[in-house]
This record gives sequence, C-alpha cells and structure tokens, in this order.
Amino acid sequence: MMPDSSACPFCSPFGNDIIARNSLCYARWDHFPVSKGHLLVIPFRHTPDYFTLAAEEKVAMVELIDECRIIIENNFTPDGYNIGYNIGSAAGQTIMHCHCHFIPRYKDDTDNPRGGVRRVVVGRYFKDPMRTSSS
Repeated sequence: MMPDSSACPFCSPFGNDIIARNSLCYARWDHFPVSKGHLLVIPFRHTPDYFTLAAEEKVAMVELIDECRIIIENNFTPDGYNIGYNIGSAAGQTIMHCHCHFIPRYKDDTDNPRGGVRRVVVGRYFKDPMRTSSS
C-alpha cells in the first residue's frame, strides 16, 4: 500500500521552490538547512524511500545531484559535501516521500569533521556502547 500523498509537502512543489529539475525529480533548498546551500533532491513520484525508487529515478537523482553541485559551487564555494538519505523514522526520516540531502560542508564548520554529518547535526558524536572510540 502506497503512503497517502495528499498532505505530502514534496508532492506539489511551488515553481519558485524548484531550483533544478529533470524529467523525474527536482531540487529545492532545504527549509531547515544544516549548512549554507543545503539542498534536497526529490523524485516527483510519491514513494517513501530510496529502496522504492525505480532504476530510472535513481539515475535521475544522481544526475541532478551533479547539476546541483555546480549550482552550490557557484553560490557558496564549499570545501566538501555530505550526501545521504534518511530511510524510516528510526533513521530520522520525517517526511515519508523519498528525498536526498545534499549538504555542503565548510572548513571549520565544526571543530572536528570526523564522522561526517553526525557532527554537524547534533554537535557531538553519538556514544556507542559497543565501541571504544568515536567514528
């Protein structure tokens, strides 16, 4: 059973929200950015996550990420990127319409970038009782 798309904020994007697009997906600025230039790449089709995308949609998302990198480079000149999907509420997904976070990173945006986006989002590493050091 497909999730209800009637109240989905990603199913009916406003024209001025779309900064790049192709036939199967679009990109827009994240309304709650982790960093300057944080984008979302979103399939037009309402589907819950990466694993439910058609092969063509996966290709279209990657192609749009490449296009968005040029947009971000021209506007923000970041030093690196985090690219990822949150799949399921346990992983932090709050809108059950597939979307990819494309997050520019900047030198010194955190005191220690090790661990990637985890450090930026929560400001610290999660403590894992199964490990003796942070990763």
